[in-house]
Amino acid sequence: MTYRYQGYTAERKLITGTIEAVNETLAAESLYHAGIKYIISLKPARAKPDIYTAIPSLFGVKPQDIIDFSRQLASFVASGVAIHAALQLVTEQTTKPALKRVLTGIEKEIQAGSSFSQAVHHYPDQFPYAYYQIIKASEQAGELETGLRQIADSMEKQLKTRASIRRALTYPLLVTVMAIGIFFLMITVVLPPILELFRSLNADLPLPTRMVMGLTSFFGVAKWYLLGGIVLVVTAFWGFARLPSGRLWFDKMALRMPFTGKIVIQRTMANFCRTTYMMLKAGMQLPAIMDVVTQTTTTNRVVIKALEELRAKLVEGQGFSRPMSENSIFPPTMVKMISMGEQTGTLEESINTLANFYEERANQSVQSLVAMIEPTITIVMGLGVAFILVSILLPMYKVLSSLR
Repeated sequence: MTYRYQGYTAERKLITGTIEAVNETLAAESLYHAGIKYIISLKPARAKPDIYTAIPSLFGVKPQDIIDFSRQLASFVASGVAIHAALQLVTEQTTKPALKRVLTGIEKEIQAGSSFSQAVHHYPDQFPYAYYQIIKASEQAGELETGLRQIADSMEKQLKTRASIRRALTYPLLVTVMAIGIFFLMITVVLPPILELFRSLNADLPLPTRMVMGLTSFFGVAKWYLLGGIVLVVTAFWGFARLPSGRLWFDKMALRMPFTGKIVIQRTMANFCRTTYMMLKAGMQLPAIMDVVTQTTTTNRVVIKALEELRAKLVEGQGFSRPMSENSIFPPTMVKMISMGEQTGTLEESINTLANFYEERANQSVQSLVAMIEPTITIVMGLGVAFILVSILLPMYKVLSSLR
């Protein structure tokens, strides 16, 4: 890693430059031995833009890459191979340039004396904070292989859930976009010449035709104003969403929406339970777990505030389920299951059951929403096409009848 530094030599000469080091501590030591006795600032230098950081969705490290890497590394560790040698073997087998570059960096960190968890912590874009915490706990317990397999299984379940939701929503979204595009194309390009012909006949046109003519005339005159208005509204919403109060308002609305709000809650609870279960299994204590889940479960400010309040009451000794029951964010089913787990000493199993339950419910809710959206889109498109056809065919029928 490249660090940019500024400091003084023993002769009080100001020196500025860059240095290559595995971590900040080694960078400071190298500077001291090089004669920079008083360091004013030492910060990671901005990485030069490359194709991996510019287009991470295409060329960067993907979650599936991390899942495969974790499983491979766990297999080598289980076979008794040392972590450094195991990393070398996995790196050699890797064919993806972005992943190979990250693994090479981790390998260098370990060579310099860092633990595996410390090494992955330097790559937060590829290894989430929860990954680092679970690996850290597993290392301390001497169960690195178990931690790697747990995090791989958890990431795979979350990835499958997201992929299922994405697949379910892709078709109705694509159809909606195409329908809107075809509608505007018809109104602005296809229909105007035909309607102009009807207008030139000076005939008494039926109501559907007059409505379509009015709509095309409106779009013809006001299309740029409409486009400007849309851009203005989107910009205003974007600016409002960047304000703390605006972000909070949007987060509240996301939870209150009639159909999608339920899906957001279910997915959030699934992520919360899955992460909590993994960390309990890794041997972490609930207060430390709450620190992690608050940062990794969601970006919704309302839910984050609820999790922060839950952690504060947990530290005060109020337990886990009782503070949950005081906040409507947490579903009653979840509160009851966790309460039973606390009373019977099976909290870990209860949370795992809840994680599976909410993942399944989120998938079912999405499927139900899609099942409702698809026929609605079909009906609206059918009515729109029928209306346009009627507005064209009726005057044509009248003209042909008058010619007879």
